[in-house]
Amino acid sequence: MLVIRNGLIHDAVNRDPYRADILISDGKILDIGLDLSEDAEIFDAQGKDIYPGFVDAHTHVGVAGTGIGFEGSDYNEMSDCLTPQLRAIDSVNPFDESFARARNAGVTSVATGPGSANVVGGTWAAFKTQGISADRMVIRDPIAMKCAFGENPKAVYRDKGNRARMSTAAHLREILFKTQQ
Repeated sequence: MLVIRNGLIHDAVNRDPYRADILISDGKILDIGLDLSEDAEIFDAQGKDIYPGFVDAHTHVGVAGTGIGFEGSDYNEMSDCLTPQLRAIDSVNPFDESFARARNAGVTSVATGPGSANVVGGTWAAFKTQGISADRMVIRDPIAMKCAFGENPKAVYRDKGNRARMSTAAHLREILFKTQQ
């Protein structure tokens, strides 16, 4: 058990920061209050600001192949502009150095997945930035379906029947209609 004491807490719930103890066990916050000793190790955070972990709600961490190149780049399937069958959980590399970079910057969880170039890219999942197994890092799967409008689908699929935003919208309407049927 660990108690963080004397830090200025910015908890994203209360408008003004405040001072209190934070009781932690097994990496999880058990309580926030006054005089929480519980025979725990005390960490004096005097002069420090304490914030909750940040959440990156749109990233390609773990699927972009940072530092690996083509072999690790799994966020765009270039064979078809409509790839709803793709799943983040199938391509996340827990050893992608971007997880460590995000974690070191205070990001504790991310929403990541396929499809920057695709009109429909596939399903995304939420992951913790700590761990060595995608199955154990996953918070929730799936969380979203990625759809892209604009320059990416036009640039990638311009020679494959998607030269304008009108085509992108038509592709999306078509797949949504088929899904509804």
